[in-house]
Amino acid sequence: MKLFTHMLLLVVLVLSFTSIQSFAQRDTLVVHALPPGNLNNVINADTTAGGESAHVYVLMSDTTYFLTEEIRIKNLDIIGKTTSTGYIPVIAPFINADGSSPGNIAVAIDNGYVHFQNLYLIGTRTDGSQVTQQCISTSDSCRITLENCIIENFGSTGTPNILNTWNALGSDIIVDHCLFRNNQSDVPQNPGMNWAGPGVNAIDTMKVTNSTFFIMGGNIEGSGSSMAYLEFTHNTIFMHTKSSPFSMRQMHNVKINNNIFFSVYSAGLDYNHAYDPQVYNANFYSPPGVLTLDSLYSELESAPYNITEETRNIEAVNNAYFWPQKIVDNFATMNADPDTSVGHYRNVGGEILAPVWVAVRPGAEAILDLPNIKVAEADNFAMDPGFDAALVDAAADSMARFVRHVWINGGSGVGSRPFVYKASTINPFDGVPANWKTTQGYPVRENLRYTNTTLLTAANGNPLGDLTWFPEITVGVREISNAIPTKYSLDQNYPNPFNPTTNINYSITNSGFVNLKIFNILGQEVATLVNQEQKAGQYAVDFDGSKLASGIYMYALQSNGVTLTKKMMLLK
Repeated sequence: MKLFTHMLLLVVLVLSFTSIQSFAQRDTLVVHALPPGNLNNVINADTTAGGESAHVYVLMSDTTYFLTEEIRIKNLDIIGKTTSTGYIPVIAPFINADGSSPGNIAVAIDNGYVHFQNLYLIGTRTDGSQVTQQCISTSDSCRITLENCIIENFGSTGTPNILNTWNALGSDIIVDHCLFRNNQSDVPQNPGMNWAGPGVNAIDTMKVTNSTFFIMGGNIEGSGSSMAYLEFTHNTIFMHTKSSPFSMRQMHNVKINNNIFFSVYSAGLDYNHAYDPQVYNANFYSPPGVLTLDSLYSELESAPYNITEETRNIEAVNNAYFWPQKIVDNFATMNADPDTSVGHYRNVGGEILAPVWVAVRPGAEAILDLPNIKVAEADNFAMDPGFDAALVDAAADSMARFVRHVWINGGSGVGSRPFVYKASTINPFDGVPANWKTTQGYPVRENLRYTNTTLLTAANGNPLGDLTWFPEITVGVREISNAIPTKYSLDQNYPNPFNPTTNINYSITNSGFVNLKIFNILGQEVATLVNQEQKAGQYAVDFDGSKLASGIYMYALQSNGVTLTKKMMLLK
């Protein structure tokens, strides 16, 4: 009877998966790194009759893959194979015979998706040229998913976006357990992770969790219009130069909780661009702050959106924000220096303004009084996290020097970009070897653990910020929010595929007995993760598949008569 029940459950599971976009329906193909360009040549030529990629592509660990052209294919999955060394595979631009290099790593086309996992993505060539403008670009209704990736040194000319959805409508961006590292060009607000538009709600959904942004040029998400939904939870931003991390004055459905914002908007903005109505129409010309808010554009108040000020939901609570003393002093230094009054970004006599927690466009202050706008300073922490003192000192010194260079030299910081470990004003890559594999090191050199005891337990007993820096707590069942959810949910596990551990999040709307089990493809139970009473809330649990064979597994959540199922892949 028990086996019959499991087999019946398996049928239900399989039927329920038919609408899920998944790489697991395709076989894997191991791709070799040599000769240079083999990765893009194999993938671009490997398509089904419908023009989709025919395989899930697996890259070997401890290996550097050089691209000779961008990968352009529908529904792309590239998975880095991991080993006990943790040396995930690197993808970097090659220097072609004519001196050119690809402008993207990959492009999502034809309502498709790009899914990268366990990869180290480099935007700079071995000769030090920062040539790769974007990491991934999309067309309409595409999805970008990054899991357990490191994204470093992207952004060259123009206004680059690391994840580029410009002129694309209805895109989704999902980022989890990723590190964006040293993405700073000579222009202070470049690159950003993404800038959406034109068009209202150019992004349908963006969800960023357990990720770190270490020395970033521009915004995490920006838009000249708006987006349907943004969730930014348990992330750390460490040293960020220009524009608000969320340059979305029109945000209306947003959750920004349990994050650390350390020295964001370090360049500040001059008084005239912040308050002169002739120039602050651009989103990065607005009063400088971690959050920038505005009243709604008329396009959002009419069909098909029909959003009003009263229906906006903006929640930014339980976040920590702080500016180190070297950055605070830098504003006073620049405002006292007559040379900074002649910069391209600043009219003579315009004071450079330091950022604050929330900045509201003049005339729109009333939105702070709306019941569903929860961004008060009292609900957040103006505290120093207590990062490594030597790291903070080096990073703040490098950033302050770059910012002064920008203001004095017409908006360009050429030759002085922040680079913590090589702070040469002439060449920030001075002394860096040509071989990216040995240059980057595994793991990365910085460690963003911190010591502030208040912040270490501020997220329902867990630390604020990216929990990746606290691996000792990512075990067992954890309540990640005691807010009562509006529906039962079971999230896709991450990472996926996984080896050997993965994380599963779920939500229950009512207190009751909760059961979360893992089944193999035959419907046989292989693990019980949760089997206990729980109150309403959002939870996370880890699954260790080290004792199981590679393959497809199902996981099922049961509570109060509700059953939800998903599938996942263990790839050893």
